[in-house]
Amino acid sequence: MKRLIVNADDFGMAQSVNSGIIKGHKDGIVTSTSFMAGAGAAEHAAKLARDNPSLGVGIHLCLTLIKPVSNPANLPALAPGGRLPGGPFALMTRLLAGGIKKREIEIELRAQIERTLALGITPDHIDGHQHVHMMPGVFDIALKLAKEYKISAMRYPVGRRLTGDGEAGFRAGFRMLEKFILEGISKRNRRAIGEAGIKIPDCFFGLVETGTLSRDSLINILEYLPDGTSELMCHPGLPSENLAEDNWGKGWGTELAAVTDAEAKNLLQKQQINKIKYSGL
Repeated sequence: MKRLIVNADDFGMAQSVNSGIIKGHKDGIVTSTSFMAGAGAAEHAAKLARDNPSLGVGIHLCLTLIKPVSNPANLPALAPGGRLPGGPFALMTRLLAGGIKKREIEIELRAQIERTLALGITPDHIDGHQHVHMMPGVFDIALKLAKEYKISAMRYPVGRRLTGDGEAGFRAGFRMLEKFILEGISKRNRRAIGEAGIKIPDCFFGLVETGTLSRDSLINILEYLPDGTSELMCHPGLPSENLAEDNWGKGWGTELAAVTDAEAKNLLQKQQINKIKYSGL
């Protein structure tokens, strides 16, 4: 049996992203999304989530780029000047150098979960913006909070390169390197996830295609989808003058067109792929 979670990241980043995710759910194959409690359009996203209960919603833990949810005064090392680190490399470098205390990470991640709950969302899974939930120094805190808040599932970004994937060039090579590093880190966490009783899909797709998930690449994934339960990460969004196509490296319109493509939807039925949410694990 083949089952597929199609999860749209960055729910709450902007109203155009939020609306695109809802369109991808209503008119396409999106089954799940990941909520950014500290992003600028979080309240708009929360209302859309309440209005669309068929959409699964998890929490997208964020330790980069945005303003913290908790009081910056309590995060002198993590958010100097009131801003979180500019990206995962900056975060990892400071973590490895001992420049960020785990206590501050827990304060911020706990605040993000609490705000999610306060906005009426009960998350069915936990993941991380730029996959920070798997990062050394963050993973153990994310796992602890998942158990404490009874969040029973987690993104496990380990997959495989599919036959027929023809993406090439520098960008693809960089993404493959990123995939190799992320999967190596994630595999080291596998045992702890199982011992905690947290559920994960069997396979993960979409990392190499981040920001470029086209109709053709989506169809390729569906055609070669393995048995078991897989997660496909995507980033759909509507066009917006306030959110450029290349903002945060995401091709919002390209990905929305892919997840609402008629041929892709028909292929799901032809391949007998069952769409589920994380709660269906």
